[in-house]
Amino acid sequence: MNFFSKAIVLVVLSLCIVFTSFVSGYSAEIDDSTVFVEAFNAYQQKDYLLTIEKCDQLNQVFPESPLRDVTLLLIARASLKSGDNERAAKTVALFFTEFPENSLKMSVEDELKNLAHRHKKGEVLAADKTLQATARQVSSDRIARQRAAEMKLEMERVAKVKAEQERLAKIKLEEERLEKERLLAEKLAKANIKIAITLHEDTGPVPIGGSGMVPVEITNRGTSGEEVLLTITAAKEYGAVLTRVGKPDENVTRLQLAAGETFNGAVKIMMPPGMVDGQRSLLSIHAVSAKFSDVSFLKEAVVVCSAPLVRAVAKFSKPKVAPGEKLRYRVAILNAGSQPAQNLSVRLQLPPQIDFLGAPDIPFKQEPNGALVFKIDKVDIGRLVEINLDVKVRENSAVGQELRGQVEVDNGTLQKKELFTATASVVILAK
Repeated sequence: MNFFSKAIVLVVLSLCIVFTSFVSGYSAEIDDSTVFVEAFNAYQQKDYLLTIEKCDQLNQVFPESPLRDVTLLLIARASLKSGDNERAAKTVALFFTEFPENSLKMSVEDELKNLAHRHKKGEVLAADKTLQATARQVSSDRIARQRAAEMKLEMERVAKVKAEQERLAKIKLEEERLEKERLLAEKLAKANIKIAITLHEDTGPVPIGGSGMVPVEITNRGTSGEEVLLTITAAKEYGAVLTRVGKPDENVTRLQLAAGETFNGAVKIMMPPGMVDGQRSLLSIHAVSAKFSDVSFLKEAVVVCSAPLVRAVAKFSKPKVAPGEKLRYRVAILNAGSQPAQNLSVRLQLPPQIDFLGAPDIPFKQEPNGALVFKIDKVDIGRLVEINLDVKVRENSAVGQELRGQVEVDNGTLQKKELFTATASVVILAK
């Protein structure tokens, strides 16, 4: 190895050390040392055209590079080896001009010196056709190898992509198959859930202010055990809850039923005050599968209220009365409901033209304002209680005036008051 080659090797080794030290920070950037190493390796592999290409790139991109001296010598040698004697001579001459004191001039081969000397004399330096052909062949072989390597990499990449696509397609198909199986199994499982709810509405009306029980049967008619969540829907004031037979204080909201098993219970309700006799309200039981929230069963029933229905009819014994006339004032308290009316307080307000003379059949209490209060313990269904008063029409009553009183009935059991207006009588001239 001549002096030039040894010098080039030392330079390259130094550059490699420097390059390796900074590769982590500059791996994505091109620099003069990297390009020179590529040119030098190409020269070592006798790819002289690539060597010249890389050296030209270095000189163009990095004109102030400290590697310019070795780069010029590398171009000269590669030009000589590739048969381009003209460029070899010019490059050596440029090196001597730019670096007259450079120690590397001692490594320049005599052949390059002679070419430079002949070029300086004006001699036209012919190219070496054989070396040029060899250099082109080396370059062509390299390009072919690169293309083959690139094609191989591309084929490997395409094969990997295709294999990955096939793998993902298989996974997708498997997932779709499993999902179809799951949906089918879920559909069959849902179809097998068969919950029958029976609400017995024939237990009769529920008395107002009292409690009632609506019997319930919930049967699992499927072939496997089921768990259901239960909701009772009714007017809030009913306080409706589902209870178990024998355990009236238990609030059942969840049931676990084996295949064919039946739950026996009842919906307990409280009939609130303020309801009227015969009033109908909707009651429902909603059973939802604990496994599938979209599988549910509903049963509705109508609850009827049972209550007394009190009315008061008050009137004079005659529709026409004369001033000073004595007569009977009759009040009838009747019950048209389906429950006895109990603990009634009847308050009578007579017309101002009437003087109260007495009540022969029933005790009473008279208030300071003249109102008469009577107590009635009970009025059975379809019955009435009469209150008869002896009264007198005042002498100063005006002819044509209507006499009309009021009756207020206070049902203490139901905590309910109702006001009724009496039938009017008219004052006429005495005969």
